[in-house]
Amino acid sequence: ITVDGFTRTYLLHIPQNFNGGNTYPLALFFHGGGGTGQKAAEKFGFTEKADKEGVIVAYPDGIQKNWNDGRGTTEAEKAGVDDVMFARALVSELEKKLPIDSARVYATGPSNGGIFSFRLACEAADVFAAVAPVIASMAEETFADCVPSRPIPIAVIQGTDDPFISINGGEMSGIARAISDGGAVVSAEDARAFWAKHNGCGMIPVITNRSPAISDGTSVTTYTYEDCANGADVVYYIVNGMGHTWPPTPSELPRIGGQTSRNINTNDTIWAFFSGHTR
Repeated sequence: ITVDGFTRTYLLHIPQNFNGGNTYPLALFFHGGGGTGQKAAEKFGFTEKADKEGVIVAYPDGIQKNWNDGRGTTEAEKAGVDDVMFARALVSELEKKLPIDSARVYATGPSNGGIFSFRLACEAADVFAAVAPVIASMAEETFADCVPSRPIPIAVIQGTDDPFISINGGEMSGIARAISDGGAVVSAEDARAFWAKHNGCGMIPVITNRSPAISDGTSVTTYTYEDCANGADVVYYIVNGMGHTWPPTPSELPRIGGQTSRNINTNDTIWAFFSGHTR
């Protein structure tokens, strides 16, 4: 499709046993920096989950293989690409072509795609029922300017040992800057407090330390904010000992990105959250 003067592409996955007489949820999966929709569909296992659950998935392609996520550093942002407009246009286009339940449209993705998913929560809460950024946080500029149009459910998975997008926030540097385009993000603590406040939740989270099912050096601590307005839950899954990966998928560059975790399944966790929320 052509959006704002740019020709945009995406990979569309129709779930097995598709029936045009039914309506289906739609998930937009935004690849990480340097990736493509095709690679994301092949690498992260979300396609298989979508087949199992009956979900239409679009894997969009970013301009220059990245997204305008608000950091001010990606090639897409430098080129003036309006990816929020693209996301809106893509959802509208797919709703015209397919039997999509407009109350069940979701966004997720890792790294650059996760940072962009945060931006969509800020600027397109009227379109998306919920978002689930992975190994990502909010760009500082997005954080400062974020005024969502409504409370929006959000689930986040981050690793404590992520060398690219630090759980403590701040400016990226060194190899992380070179691979992740640089720029600054806020800490997981500041981001989750922001969403809890915006969504009208109780500001003291319920903290749950899960016992590891597998001894791989990782464990999961869950921060759940309760009594949120309109059921707009805020849940953060902090994976202790995990690096820049989509668990349990191993990192392509483990010596740089760190280890994954087999104590949380991203696709299962995301879909369990999405399936409980409609717009």
